[in-house]
Amino acid sequence: MIIPTVKLVKYLGSNHLTRYFLRLGMRRDKDGRKLLEKALEDFVYGRSSNAYSAVLSTMIWLLTLVFKVKLKKVRDYFKDAVNRRGLEVVLESIAKYGISVPQKLSSPFLVVWNFTNLCNLRCKHCYQNAGKASPDELTIDEKLSLVKELADSGVVAIAFSGGEPLIHRDFWKVAEKANHEGLFVAVATNGTVVSPAIAKKMVEVGVRYVEVSLDSIYPRKHDQFRGVVGAFDSTVKGIKNLVKEGIFTCIATTVTKLNIDEIPEIIDFAERIGVQRFIAFNFIPTGRGADIVNLDLSPEERQNLLEYLAKRAKESSIEILSTDPSYARVTLTKEGIISPTHFYVGKATHELKVLADFIGGCGAGRMYCAIQPNGDVTPCVFMPDLVVGNVRFESFKEIWEGSPILRSFRDRSLLEENCLSCYFRDVCGGCRARAYAYFRDILAPDPGCIKNKEYYDYLLKIFNMKRKKMRYLVKKKVIS
Repeated sequence: MIIPTVKLVKYLGSNHLTRYFLRLGMRRDKDGRKLLEKALEDFVYGRSSNAYSAVLSTMIWLLTLVFKVKLKKVRDYFKDAVNRRGLEVVLESIAKYGISVPQKLSSPFLVVWNFTNLCNLRCKHCYQNAGKASPDELTIDEKLSLVKELADSGVVAIAFSGGEPLIHRDFWKVAEKANHEGLFVAVATNGTVVSPAIAKKMVEVGVRYVEVSLDSIYPRKHDQFRGVVGAFDSTVKGIKNLVKEGIFTCIATTVTKLNIDEIPEIIDFAERIGVQRFIAFNFIPTGRGADIVNLDLSPEERQNLLEYLAKRAKESSIEILSTDPSYARVTLTKEGIISPTHFYVGKATHELKVLADFIGGCGAGRMYCAIQPNGDVTPCVFMPDLVVGNVRFESFKEIWEGSPILRSFRDRSLLEENCLSCYFRDVCGGCRARAYAYFRDILAPDPGCIKNKEYYDYLLKIFNMKRKKMRYLVKKKVIS
């Protein structure tokens, strides 16, 4: 259903008259609702409450005939308020910016909210350096107000992360509020506290997607990486409890030199245990991860991994994705299919090129952004120190639309080589978090990509020189 919808959207955005019509839909009625929001709801339920609704319904009906899609199928798809919210954001963006590749958005599809720094584990690669709760964390009233503000801004989904959001006393009330406001509610968790009762409660408050971190198929190795004995067993039990409750569940593995050889086994395990998705996360040397930068994959290792994932994705019974934007390039060139990174839910197919152009690979500051426990807004969770505003002092919409830093993420012509002239720039764009972590420059080349190998080699040389210097100083007893 998603591909016909994207084609329909692109058709609407390519016409000046329809763009003018869409801009009219941004006006609000006497109840404060946008005309477009009301019209999409009227279309789904076969109503015609005003002239705008009648015209939009007729346009969609005609386009279903052009693209040979059953009207009932379209209506059924958009009965889900989240799908309507997503379409509304896209149409509003096209009305405002026209069609762009990648698409500029008036509101992010996704906000990853690092709900708290409080955590029950001590993971070696934690980008958030989580442990204790921050003293300046948003109050419960501020959190509830922020949910309403995000919903009113047009945000489609909130992913609660951390730290460990499930151990925070405010989580349940805030998640329920997000669901009530019509937002898609997701959770990123270590899974250790997901008992049968917790899994059931997650369903009750409206959680629709859960991503559980698993670093190794071997219990002792996972526990060492997570810093707590017994974490593996608790996490696996948590995954099983989520699957039993019918929640869309994903196993997420941050891939390093320590576990890259285990990926086939972890995917086998994911298939056996009944989850719907596996994601290979890019390792980003930020937070505590900066202390283990030597465990990052080389471009050759990352390329081989992505090629394996692409091949496995065609055969597997579950979705296999990666947060690495290069995955779109690899799936397209090696397997004749394309997976537009983890922002897409579904199997990789050759038809997804139209969607990949729209999503555009790395979504930092463009498709999504992050909010810190104290209200700081950052382009990506892996850029925790690149603050572009704070929701305590500015509205989220003002930050999203007004930040010069965020605007630079949306213009691929600003990228530096080799990303700038890469044929796959618009479907990939390179991981901006990796560029920032290594070069402190969001527009720098992604040193993890095989096409930027010379930059990786340069960084490796610098790293080895620093390591030799440290050994010399230790030997001479200058430092201990």
